[in-house]
Amino acid sequence: MKKIIFILLLLVSVLSFGTKEGLEKGNKFPIMNLYNTKGGLEGTSEKYFDKITVYNFGASWCPPCKVEKPLLNKFYNKNKDKVNVVSIMIDDNGSAVDKFFIDNPMDFPHYFDKGQTLSRKFLIRVVPTTYLVDENGIILERIHGAQDWSQLKVEDLEALKN
Repeated sequence: MKKIIFILLLLVSVLSFGTKEGLEKGNKFPIMNLYNTKGGLEGTSEKYFDKITVYNFGASWCPPCKVEKPLLNKFYNKNKDKVNVVSIMIDDNGSAVDKFFIDNPMDFPHYFDKGQTLSRKFLIRVVPTTYLVDENGIILERIHGAQDWSQLKVEDLEALKN
């Protein structure tokens, strides 16, 4: 039995070696449709091309997201003249997202990943996952897991361009 489990684990690791992990640093961030929690189209990500944008993929059921989002909100409020923050929630339904943002008010916009098409397209396997994108739509960094936004400054994000 142990031998079979070992072989299965080895097979999984071999098959997953070299698999694509989604969008990477230096890739062009695709233009995406942004939907409200009722499924209505709110526009596209092009409206955030004016400055560095933090695209934060999360979920209402995600404990690290519940810790990270308030820190991200404080970062946004201190730096909103230089940075956009966009939350994309991958929940199964919009009502869970609405409840999350009623219970945890944020000042940055949030959108609903209708049918989880974006998370599948970007191969989001961990929430939160954050993409830092420059004004030209180039990915500066991809972060898996929660970030302590209280320790970052806009200058830290701008330095990623170099």
